Parts: sequence; structure tokens; C-alpha cells
Amino acid sequence: MRNLLYLLLIGLLIRLIFIPNTGFIADISFWKSWGLAARDHGIVWTAHNTNINYPPGFIYILWYMGESYSLFADPQNFNEFWDAGNLLFLAISKFPAILSDLGIAILIYIFSKNILKDEKQKESRLPLILTGLFLFNPVVILDSAIWGQVESFGMLFTILTVILILKGKPSLAIFIFVVGCLMKLQNIIYIPLIYLFIFRYHGFDALIKSIATSLLAFIITVFPFLMANDIERVLLLLTVNNDYFPWLSLHAHNPWWILSGGTMISSDKILVLGIANAKQVGLILFAGIYLLLMILLWKSPNPKNFIISLGISIFAFFLFTTQSHERYSYPAIVWLLFYIPFIREIRWKKYAFFLFALLTSAIFFNMHEGLVANYPENGFAPLTAITNQLTNNINSVFMIILLFLLLPFIFRQISYLYLFIPAIFISLALFGLNAQYLLKGKIFLSSLKPTSTSLGFGVLQKDRSVNSFAGPKSWNFLSSEYFFYEKGFGTHANSLLTFDLNRKFSRLKTDVGVDSEGGTDASVVFKIHGDDKLLYESEKMGRFDFPRHIDVNLKGVKTLILEVTDGDDGINNDHADWLNPILYK
Repeated sequence: MRNLLYLLLIGLLIRLIFIPNTGFIADISFWKSWGLAARDHGIVWTAHNTNINYPPGFIYILWYMGESYSLFADPQNFNEFWDAGNLLFLAISKFPAILSDLGIAILIYIFSKNILKDEKQKESRLPLILTGLFLFNPVVILDSAIWGQVESFGMLFTILTVILILKGKPSLAIFIFVVGCLMKLQNIIYIPLIYLFIFRYHGFDALIKSIATSLLAFIITVFPFLMANDIERVLLLLTVNNDYFPWLSLHAHNPWWILSGGTMISSDKILVLGIANAKQVGLILFAGIYLLLMILLWKSPNPKNFIISLGISIFAFFLFTTQSHERYSYPAIVWLLFYIPFIREIRWKKYAFFLFALLTSAIFFNMHEGLVANYPENGFAPLTAITNQLTNNINSVFMIILLFLLLPFIFRQISYLYLFIPAIFISLALFGLNAQYLLKGKIFLSSLKPTSTSLGFGVLQKDRSVNSFAGPKSWNFLSSEYFFYEKGFGTHANSLLTFDLNRKFSRLKTDVGVDSEGGTDASVVFKIHGDDKLLYESEKMGRFDFPRHIDVNLKGVKTLILEVTDGDDGINNDHADWLNPILYK
């Protein structure tokens, strides 16, 4: 125990040394803004009146930041509070993650010690080694003490969940897990695996009790919103990140980072396999790996399979889904540390430590690149000097290789033949997305996601009029002069809808017109562009004009832009529709 205390003390001192580093300044600035709002106006107000895109439970942590700072300094002292080098706020904001680091280290030590005892292994030094590998891991230190992010804070909830499930307390475990999901949204990735394991390991009754406990935990965590009759805001905070950053990769070194050319400007709605876009393909590939992990837990629901499935699932999520941050791979190394005590064979244990070292190197390089790409002064100069597009791409390929190097841990437990199941699933899913295109040679344009949109009013509506953006009570069919249409886009001048066609279509046929809900003063002009060339322009159309039919040649066109202008008389009431637009192969 004394040695553990020494490790914890040294780990804490190292983190304290790095606290003055201003880290990822934008993230710290958000903590300041949201924390001050929570302190001054409360949880619910903050959710409504700031640009927060974190789940509702995290606002409690932001409130702590704002309130704690107010105990020692005046947040209304503008220059001092908003100074990037504000040491007091840096310490307060990094404290939850640093404490979580120490908590996880203690759990690693206790957990591994108990596993070795249960497995009757005599490696007395292993718990200290694993604890040290976590505490002094550059990935962990970079995230909490330098960057100022909260990955370890979110992980702490899931680790406690796993330990309590294995200790026969699934209801308490799930309570903690749901609170953790409402604090750090990435935890939801584990939901199917955790509930499946509870069912297979503890039985159906335990699963039902866990589901009931989930509801209780949810109610308690979001209670301020329930009191304000504002559950809609909770749901918004839980879904706001869907397409919040609609790019291939957010500095995550994965296949999409390579495809993007190492930039954060490439939309993940580009077509990559037939008419399946990158986001769809990524989700399908991730779902295939996840299905394999579900099979593993169904066939062999034991603790070590549970832990390795959690590690591989989060790493696969990082690798295959678009819009992934560089930090999302962080938990993989932590789960590997919890997995190692279960390994008895020396060669497999060496293999696990070898993989841990490789993962640490690759993830640290990736996270460091994400930091210095924005704040080069806050990184490590020698590493920054060798960070470029080539080394980033090499690291991205290396990350993919590392996933395959993790798979033998699965196939020690189940046959390689089970690979056919996710392979069949992936093939069928991709065929399903392309079936209409392959079999009929035509698709509705509204079945594709635009790579970008801009509207003069409202939000683009698929298969509904533009006023439908106000909510279900305002939903309305697409119609022009009361000719009703099933498919299309409801938009508003001035608008631009951009689609990636990847040269897969020869024609576009569509009707256009002012929507029936538009005012009598509505007037618009419809334009179609292909690769920056104007392919069609309508005359000015008004509220009482019948819809027009358009047939445009798209051979060789990669990028399609649908434009609606205001007819040079303002955008008032300019509700414009693209009606039953069909692309032909």
C-alpha cells in the first residue's frame, strides 16, 4: 500500500507541474463561459442560453467550476478571468480529470490485485506496474493535466460500472453508468454491450431491474429540467452533436483522416461506396465490429471478454465513424490495463504489454497533433517538429493495424468462422443502401444527404415544407399551388444545397415552385449548378404560379448545387420547394 501511495503522490505532482499549460484554449474558454452561466443563472438557463453541446449532467461540473472560482476570485474581473493563463481557473477546471486519474489508478490497483488473487496468480508486482503504466502514461497526462479535457472523468463512471457488475451489483452499476452517460456522452457507445452482459452474466431479472434503475438515474440527474417542464432541452443536448461537426475526421488518425487530406473541411456526406456516403459506411463498419463483440459476449459472457469488448468497441468507434475526435481512442489503453490481469500465458501477457506500448505511442502522437495543430506553443517541440501530413497518415495506417492486432483476443474465445456474420451484415447493409440505384437506376435526391446547406430562414426540411422546422405542430406536406408532393426539399430564399454526386448520375428531373404556405408576396428564382457551371435558371416564380418541371443533364458532374434566390426583392415569404427530385443513373 505504501508503494501505491508513492505512485499516486508522484502522479499527482507531475500533473500539478503541467496545470499552468494553457492546453486547448478553446475548450478551457468554453468551460469558463458555460461555468459562469451555470453559476449565475443555473443549470436549465445554461442549457437554453449558451452554445453548450455537452450532455445535461456535465452542467453540474461546469457549475462547480464557476462556483469554485467565485470563492477565490471575481469572475466579473474580465481581463483576469478571460486571460488564457488564468492559473486559478486552469487548476479548478483540470481538477475533476486529475482526481479521476487518481481514482482510476486506485481502481486498477485494487481490481488487478483481486483478479490475481481469484486466479491464484503470484505476480505481486503486477498491480503496481499496471497502476504506474496508467498514472505515468503520456496519453493520460496530456488529456487531463495539459489539454484540460475530461476523458478520465467520463471513464471513471464506466469503470465503476464494470467493477460493480462483476461484484454482483448490476443495479447500482447501471445507476452510476447512466449518470456517467449524462456527464460524458461517449459512454453511450457501451450501452448494448453492458446490458447484454448483465443479461448473460446475471440473468433476465437483473436486466429488468437494471432497466428500471436506468430510468431512476435519468430522472434524478435531469431533475431540474423536469421541474422546469423542459425534457425537450434534455433530448436536444443528448442529440445536438449529431452532425454538429459534419466532417470526415476531427483530427482522429483513421481512414477518414487520410481521405480528408488531413483537413477538417471535407464533409462526411461525400459518396464513397456507390451512393453510400462516408458517414453511412463508417457506421456500418463500426456496427459490424460491434456485432462481433456482441456475439463474443453472447457465446462466452465472462469478465475478461466483457472488458476487452469494451476496449475494442471504443477503438473501432474511433477508427470507423466519421466526425471522430482524436481523444476518442484514449479509453482503449485503459481497458487493456484492466484486461491484462486475466491473462495467464506469458507470451500472451507480453503481447498485451507490447500492444499497450504501441497503442500509447500512436494515441499520444495523434492527440498531440490535435493539440499543436491549434496551439503549437502548448505541445512538445521535438514531437511537433516531426508532425506533418506524412507522419499523420502513417500513424493513421498504424492505428488500423492496431485494431487487427487486438482481434486475436476475441478469437482466443470464439472461432474465426464468426467473422462471416459481420461480413454478411456489412455486405447486406451496403447493398441495401445501393439497391435502388443498382436495380432501378434512379433515386430520389432527398435520399442523399447534402454536404452543406444554407438558408435565408429556417432549417432545410426533407419531404416537408420549410415551416416544419418549428416542430411537429407545424409539420406540413410539400405543395406548390396545392399540388402535393411526397418527396423533396422545403427551403427558403436565399438558399444553397450542395450534394456530392461523384459523377454517378446522368440526369436530374424535378419540379420546382413556391410552397403553398408562402405569402402572396413570395418571389423566387431556381438555379442548378454542376461543378460551378450554371446548368439551369428559372424565370421569377410567385406564390400563385404552377410548379415548373426541370430536366437537367448531369453527365460527369461531381458536385451539384441547388440554389434559390429572392428575385432581387427581398426574402420575405420566399418559401421554395424542390419537388420530387429524381436522379437517373
